[in-house]
Amino acid sequence: MPDETTDVNLGPGAIAQPSSAPASLEELPFDIHRLILSQAPTFDALRALVHASPQLHRVYVHDRLPLLRDFVEQTFDGFLVDAHAAYLSGTNEFQQSRSDLTLWEFVNAYRHRLTTLARSDLAAQLPLEHVIELVRFHRSVIEPLTERYATWALAALSSSPQNYPLSGTERRRVQRALYRLEVFCNVCGSRGGGRSAPVCIGTPVDRLRVLSLIPAWQIEEILCIHAFAKDVYGGIFDQVAWDLDELRNPKYRHVNMTSVHEDLLLFSSPECDINQESLDSMLRQGLTLLSTVLRITDHKELVELVRQSILGAQWTGRYYDWLDDAVQDGPQATRREEWYSEEDAAQDRRDKTPFGIDTPDLPPLAWVTFWRGEASNLFGPYVPGTFRRWGYVMWDAARLEASGAMKYMELESRLDYLGDPREETYLTEDSES
Repeated sequence: MPDETTDVNLGPGAIAQPSSAPASLEELPFDIHRLILSQAPTFDALRALVHASPQLHRVYVHDRLPLLRDFVEQTFDGFLVDAHAAYLSGTNEFQQSRSDLTLWEFVNAYRHRLTTLARSDLAAQLPLEHVIELVRFHRSVIEPLTERYATWALAALSSSPQNYPLSGTERRRVQRALYRLEVFCNVCGSRGGGRSAPVCIGTPVDRLRVLSLIPAWQIEEILCIHAFAKDVYGGIFDQVAWDLDELRNPKYRHVNMTSVHEDLLLFSSPECDINQESLDSMLRQGLTLLSTVLRITDHKELVELVRQSILGAQWTGRYYDWLDDAVQDGPQATRREEWYSEEDAAQDRRDKTPFGIDTPDLPPLAWVTFWRGEASNLFGPYVPGTFRRWGYVMWDAARLEASGAMKYMELESRLDYLGDPREETYLTEDSES
């Protein structure tokens, strides 16, 4: 790039002519400054621009809320309703006043927004406080978990090009699922430490009703994130189990055990299976806890966090089952009988669902392939758990095909040797008449 002169290359013997000095960044018009700020790809980039130029800082201060709304609309493309629902249901005010009435009012409002509210309409309505909290949670919790989840899942995807960056569609799928799991935890689980009222959406069928606000393949996205969370906590339990063992750890030797009685069993003997009650106590508390345990490097700090988390959540719910129990075939059959949906009808009609393009709003190639191009409203135990270990519904067709995952799916598909579970629900001509 020339500095003082510009050679326009008019031909042999052309003389470089002096150029006019380019306008400095500070001298550009207000609208140009605002456009520059509005195109920042990340919040860190936006912050760097604001701190890099006094004029950009003045423009930002003058137009802060509209700029942040634009940024939220772009960053949360496709899941702003979910992110805002996670924020609203995670506030202290909501958590401390949960009742059957308020919980179902929230779920119904969430359903309405998912089906009717455009992201641009919601972004324009957000007050500054909500925008700031959305950005804060996204940067501190969602972005780090996105990277950790992708690393974990792609490591299990055979021959996966792990260094290949996530596409925009893949990132939106993962982050949408993270926010939806947070909503589920906020209305069906507990936040620990006295932050939650004891009332929650507690029965497996009712929890399934919450999940069924979204299509089956998007429920599988949530289950993929849940599999990641279970694996993380399983590893954490391995690290701290001895520290919390009241029978073996010498620190309890001179303690009156009747005064301790904390019931911190992390593994069931003699099989050494994870104690499901302790695991559920951690899982019910949502993504902030998951993000925190992944950041902690001090062992004593990790031990104390696990201890407090389990004890603080053990009695805040009415049931000890959690997400896996809500998606079993029993609750799915009951939900179908009591709240028959359009998705059920599409399955009964055997509607075709061919794979088109990779977009967050359409079923991904792995889902379409597994269900052989026909509509399915079945999930959970109807899909091999090994698929979730590598996040089968998260990835674009190009990644799946390059990794060899599609050939693996064809070999492992339980439809080939156990039969199609949809056959039990398809309507016959007699039943239709």
